[in-house]
Amino acid sequence: MKTKLFIAFLMVSFSSGLFAQSDLTLYNFNAIPQSLHVNPAQPQQTKVWVGLPALSGVHFHLHNSGFALIDIIATDTDINDELAALADALDDDSHLAINQSIELLGIGFKVGKGFVTLGANQQVDFHMTYPAEVLKFISWQPGDAITGFTLNDFELESTVRTNFYVGYQHKLLNDKLTLGTRVKYIFGQQNSFIDRINVGVDATDPYVLKIRTNTLIRASGLANLTADGAFDNPVSLALPDNTGFAFDFGFDYKLNKRWSFSGSVLDLGSINWSDGNEDYVSNGEYDFEGIELDFSEDDFSDVANDAADSLIAAFEFDTVPGGAYSRSLNPRFFVGANYHLNEKHALGVLYHGRTWNGELYSDYSVNYQGKWFRGMQFIASYSVINGTTNNVGAGVDFKLGPVQLYLISDNVLGAIMYENLQTANIRVGLNLTFYGRKDKNKTEKIESPVEAPVEDEAEETQEENN
Repeated sequence: MKTKLFIAFLMVSFSSGLFAQSDLTLYNFNAIPQSLHVNPAQPQQTKVWVGLPALSGVHFHLHNSGFALIDIIATDTDINDELAALADALDDDSHLAINQSIELLGIGFKVGKGFVTLGANQQVDFHMTYPAEVLKFISWQPGDAITGFTLNDFELESTVRTNFYVGYQHKLLNDKLTLGTRVKYIFGQQNSFIDRINVGVDATDPYVLKIRTNTLIRASGLANLTADGAFDNPVSLALPDNTGFAFDFGFDYKLNKRWSFSGSVLDLGSINWSDGNEDYVSNGEYDFEGIELDFSEDDFSDVANDAADSLIAAFEFDTVPGGAYSRSLNPRFFVGANYHLNEKHALGVLYHGRTWNGELYSDYSVNYQGKWFRGMQFIASYSVINGTTNNVGAGVDFKLGPVQLYLISDNVLGAIMYENLQTANIRVGLNLTFYGRKDKNKTEKIESPVEAPVEDEAEETQEENN
């Protein structure tokens, strides 16, 4: 039963990620405090901000470089034929990445030339490669012609964690340089990954495949959820003994009146997993008679459960107690440059690198940042995300007194052309924000989304002192 729940969890992770978000448009949008999540040195426009629990930020991200959504859910098509065609089109870089996060609490405030942040968020990460052999195996039906093959490079990992963080940034060199850092203390609620997979498939019989397997899947935390009375102590589920640390670093440098440069490195750290550990082992020879999949069903969870039942029966996973282990987080980094047209408008370029299991995945973006009206700021972007090119993004924030509402997406076209969806994302939230005053007359000052050139800032300061 526990094995079934584990496999079903992986399938549900796939199906639940059909709506989601990336951080390329967020990076230069310092109109909102959430930009600190991708660069802890991002100069802030507010003097004080407060993020309300769950309301201040909900973020979903999906990137599927293997195929578009329409390829597997089209009506009046044979799913097995579609999967077989997809298998032929996959390459070594094809993968599925899902990230979801919810802001639990956040606060930031200015201290002299520094800025302090405190908060917590919950994060879900799921990553899976798409080896062609897996789709060939799943789409095989009795009587189909198939050659034997081996599978030993299928990678998959899912993690659920809660980050409690403290961050600080400080201005140096006459405010030209801002350095920032954040330390995160992590509670890990769930982790699962493929530690070892060696599968051979022999097609000696047109109606039965012979499977030889030596496979180990390690998991932590899931046993706590499936145990009797698991929810009697919700605190132990939310704050288990799986803990770790991670660090973020960033910088922002104003070279001159027109040019500024920035960069960051995120999630340098690891989590020790020791609470609720189980291993799922498949070792032996088994017969496989195919999987019945019907993606025309209204309830995709039924399809996922049927697939899970068939795979469990084919591989005969055994559940055994698991030992403690440590897993590094998947670091990522940003490098960007901005050209400031004036105090209210700027153009930017950005590179984003993501790492997973030693592989580097690259994203590129160009953007426009501007303040159009008092109380409203806007950003637009075009991005190439791991080779997918139809990503037009936008972000906007509205200030209604102390209330700030914002909405950002790296692919607004995804909501319109969902049938060709490969990257889907959205970030939405509400903050309480408070700004300083410009002069002795106490006229309210709202900073430009584009940092004012250093020379202009110096002139303003001198005028105020006079």
